[in-house]
Amino acid sequence: MKIFAYNDFILKKNKDKIYADDSHILFIKATCETYFDEFQLGSRCIETDEPGHYFFTDNKEEVLVFPFYSSVSQFFKKPSLLSRSKALLKSAVGHYDVFWLTWPHPISFLVLMLVGRKKPVVLFVRQNLEALIHVRYSGINRFVGKKFTQFLYTYARLFHKNALIVSVGDEMYNYFKPVYKNNFYVSDSIVSEKLQLPARKEFNKDVKLLFVGRLEPEKGLFDLVNAVKLVNESIPVSLTIVGEGGVGEELRAFVEELNVSHCVKFAGYQAFGESLFELYRSHDIMVISSYSEGLPKIINEARAFAMPIVSTKVGGIAKELQEGETCLFVPPGKPELLAAAVVFLFHNPKVYQRISQNLHDQFSSNSLEYWSGRFAALVKDYASKNF
Repeated sequence: MKIFAYNDFILKKNKDKIYADDSHILFIKATCETYFDEFQLGSRCIETDEPGHYFFTDNKEEVLVFPFYSSVSQFFKKPSLLSRSKALLKSAVGHYDVFWLTWPHPISFLVLMLVGRKKPVVLFVRQNLEALIHVRYSGINRFVGKKFTQFLYTYARLFHKNALIVSVGDEMYNYFKPVYKNNFYVSDSIVSEKLQLPARKEFNKDVKLLFVGRLEPEKGLFDLVNAVKLVNESIPVSLTIVGEGGVGEELRAFVEELNVSHCVKFAGYQAFGESLFELYRSHDIMVISSYSEGLPKIINEARAFAMPIVSTKVGGIAKELQEGETCLFVPPGKPELLAAAVVFLFHNPKVYQRISQNLHDQFSSNSLEYWSGRFAALVKDYASKNF
């Protein structure tokens, strides 16, 4: 079976090799190479002097390069982007057997229009886009973004009710459940079985918290820094923030303002690899302070490294984890409760050990090998039964 995948990456071309900085490409690469006879990835691409973090391919036939756009809003400002993208897609539509599309997105919308109901289509939903737009944008941009998202959902519901919907986590799975009969959820895990560690028994002398993710408004990072200040009133604790993003400079200034720079370290972006793995090994608790989430990859990374989690109860995380068994939950926007949960874990080592053991035990059914195989099986079963 031949598969065409579209994802909203910005790929990087360096010396005839294609790379990406988004680790999700590792899931796409593993799935396509292992389970399909032929594949092509459609995305944006730029030429760079340095390679990206993750090698994808040196075979130019495995990449379909779309006209560059800096953001989705450019499709409204430059209609020619859609017509040029449509022209590129025509050859792919005729050649490939199944289409794996990031949803919702204007280019995925074009694929749906071109394919119609003649071939199997997989709409892959990584998070609640409306919730993300609400947190990240304001004014007219928020209004237009939400309306366009709703339009795309309506179009698919009216004309592609037989599509296979695959959501990362069960928040969007439940959203689509009343409409689509072919509706499933997966984890896009990129963590190999080879990385698994045994369950943890004790904390470091000084508790080490770890945040891994984009530094964006929806991540609740100002709440997290406030929480670290509150925790230090009871026990010594440090926080390492891994990632980059739009609120990075403002967050650094906030750390200085709260006088917690001695216990908050910014580690910058860490590619999925040994440097990041060492941070997981050396820290005690993963902290998630988000207002909106799908099912982030870091959940499976915590499972692989048996790392207890304190998280806000949002998105796919709320259903994926269990209070007191695989995490401690707190409501979003409540730094004092986030702090209290960290202190509670420190004073209750049996709870810490139980959470670590349970996360460890869950990893065998949450590895890259498991979910890549499960996703491919869903696609092939759907295609064979419906087309």
